Amino acid sequence: MEQKISIIAIHGNGGGGFRFDLAKPLFPSNINFLNPTLPGFNVNSIQTNNFSMREYSEWLANYLKDIQPPCILMGHGLGGVFVLEFLQHYPEMVDGVILHSIVGANLNKRVFPKVMKLPFVAWLTKNIIAHPITRPIISRKFFQKKINNMYKKIFFEAFAKCEAFEKMFHLIDYSWFKSLRPIPVPAVFLWGEKDWILKTNEINALQKLFSLNYKDIVPEWDHFPMIDRPESYALKITELANKLSENSYAFK
Repeated sequence: MEQKISIIAIHGNGGGGFRFDLAKPLFPSNINFLNPTLPGFNVNSIQTNNFSMREYSEWLANYLKDIQPPCILMGHGLGGVFVLEFLQHYPEMVDGVILHSIVGANLNKRVFPKVMKLPFVAWLTKNIIAHPITRPIISRKFFQKKINNMYKKIFFEAFAKCEAFEKMFHLIDYSWFKSLRPIPVPAVFLWGEKDWILKTNEINALQKLFSLNYKDIVPEWDHFPMIDRPESYALKITELANKLSENSYAFK
């Protein structure tokens, strides 16, 4: 009998849990795949908030408290930042983590996060991304394959409606990353080799936080495989979750 495993997927900036909706039905029956939307990112309701990073970790702890183990926590993009903060306070609540193309390690070197802190730049950026005129161009950059038009509309409109988008560039900086303590939880760093938003060299500094960690670079993936390669994504995440829950990785 297959072991039941809970996977909790945390989305990145400008979106919500819906980013995993195309892949969610493709997971096998033994996977309890959960994709919550964090406060400030819900496009269907106004959730004005001034959450600190610690408050986001408390929100996640409350969400996880009744979930049946083994429990694998996964973060994509900015979602990985929330996972790292959560692990500073509640590492005992999860059996392993999957950190997929996450931000944070090189914020002192990357130009984009610095520019986004300037007045109105982040607001302007998210509205350019969301605008119907620019969507076709940005869609070709974001996604490797043609995706459902209705889903594409939801994806881009979420940027304009995301209350927390601008705040994230001020809440997370290099001093936050440098303050992180070592984390006693097995971790897999999952990356797409073709990811143009966050390069695989981001992993190097992040690995220092985990004594048990493993890299998995997928040759054909870009930044959003849960959207443009959902079948491949569900297979890979299931494989990683099974290995983490069984402690069967040869960590290095």
